Amino acid sequence: MIRRILCAWFLAVALAAVSLVFAIPAEAGSQVHNPCQRLSFGQVKFPSYAANRVTFATATDRSQSAVLITGCVRSGSGYVQEWQTTGFAGSKGFSAQNLAWEDTWKSPTGSFSFTEALGRSNPGTALKYYTVNPDSRWGGEHGPTYNQYFEGVGGESDENLWTFMNQGFYEQAAVINWNRYPDMPTVQGASFAIFFHAGNVPSAGCISTHLGTVTQLLKTNRPGDRIIMGAVEDVFTPFSSSPFGAITNKYAAIGGPAYAGDPVSNEMYGLRNGGAGQAFQYGSIYHSPVSGTFFSTGVIRSKWGSTGFENGFLGYPASDEVPMVRGALGQAYQYGSIYWGGSTGAHISMGAIRAAWGATGYERGYLGYPTTDEISGMSQGGIGQAYEGGSIYFTPGTGAHVSTGLIRSKWASLGYETGVLGYPVTDEIRGMVNAGVGQVYQNGSIYYSPASGAHVSMGAIRGLWAQHGYEKGKLGYPISDEYVSAGAVVQNYQGGTITWFGSSGNVAFKSA
Repeated sequence: MIRRILCAWFLAVALAAVSLVFAIPAEAGSQVHNPCQRLSFGQVKFPSYAANRVTFATATDRSQSAVLITGCVRSGSGYVQEWQTTGFAGSKGFSAQNLAWEDTWKSPTGSFSFTEALGRSNPGTALKYYTVNPDSRWGGEHGPTYNQYFEGVGGESDENLWTFMNQGFYEQAAVINWNRYPDMPTVQGASFAIFFHAGNVPSAGCISTHLGTVTQLLKTNRPGDRIIMGAVEDVFTPFSSSPFGAITNKYAAIGGPAYAGDPVSNEMYGLRNGGAGQAFQYGSIYHSPVSGTFFSTGVIRSKWGSTGFENGFLGYPASDEVPMVRGALGQAYQYGSIYWGGSTGAHISMGAIRAAWGATGYERGYLGYPTTDEISGMSQGGIGQAYEGGSIYFTPGTGAHVSTGLIRSKWASLGYETGVLGYPVTDEIRGMVNAGVGQVYQNGSIYYSPASGAHVSMGAIRGLWAQHGYEKGKLGYPISDEYVSAGAVVQNYQGGTITWFGSSGNVAFKSA
């Protein structure tokens, strides 16, 4: 297999001339000489994860190989500089975040931990140390040893650590955990053998500097200490945040600049109920001591904004966006949720109506997604909300109930809640005889069966029908609504009729 990447770029015979050939070029932009201070102010896009020591390796832009290398150590609530020197990254500079790949000759951008090291002899490091011997290899062949230390013959793409140690490059080296655990899963082809090593030459993706600097790093760093590396514009921001705070940690957890974009504001404190927030190119992160720390973005964020953000009736986010069925998205808040279903738009779900929707299975149930927000100002203090498969109505007196299908259509023909039936006081009652369905309203009921259709039952006629056993009795289901005939009110049933004589108050039953 053809060798894909090689951190020790030059052979030992050329080492003496390297310093002349690769003199540090003029800066293409402004270098940052105080990265420890910038880290203390939270002006770094990648996290330190509160590591005791953080090393920076920054170039003036992505195309530059020359880097400024700075060692920082934790001091109280910030970091102070221990040392500073120069070195080199990949011969073609740095890749964008998450885009390092074999054969690009670029170093990865981001924050990576140190947990392992290798070289001729252990200088007293707390990192797991591999003493290099003639069988020492670093996996470059695609397979289980990819980007791992192992001992054996190896293949063409596996790096011979013994050879490069004896050429001066791996006399001492710390392993940068790009494309490997514990920082991330290993992806075959996403580059391997990314080290902080001696030699002080441009590489195929490593950071290379003076042997004394590498040795010092090995002696002082502990597992979990980190290196933050990349072009100045990719690493630093003029906006400040708490370097060890919840928002900084959340920004890192969701993917940092690659996901949320760069910061566009300082971290904002003093928000409602002790909250905090920070704006980024593609959204914002909000922290509440009660609900936690979550990202807000896109159409759901716009909908939340229309309610007043954290000052509105939904309060703070209580989750990130969650992928849902049919490509939709949902996000929970302290006092409700917002759902976006593409064609349905973004709509709020909360309170008693939300609870009733939940009883149907939320978006996976027969109602589907909301197609409106709650509609208030209805009669009797009522509230309604429409869904793909029906609606839910609520009043303080009736509770929240679902309205759907042919029974809903019948109710609609009577004027919905402003008609003679008023609001539903039950959901649909299924499992009745002959595949029937019923729903009770404030002033009556609607019954449906495939054979009889949907019809209203109310008043005195309903009372007599009840005496005969409703749909289970010999009358069966209504097959008409009430109608006037010869001065009386009549309703037809599968098994007969019921007539109400209004002047006398008498109700008569007649079998078919």
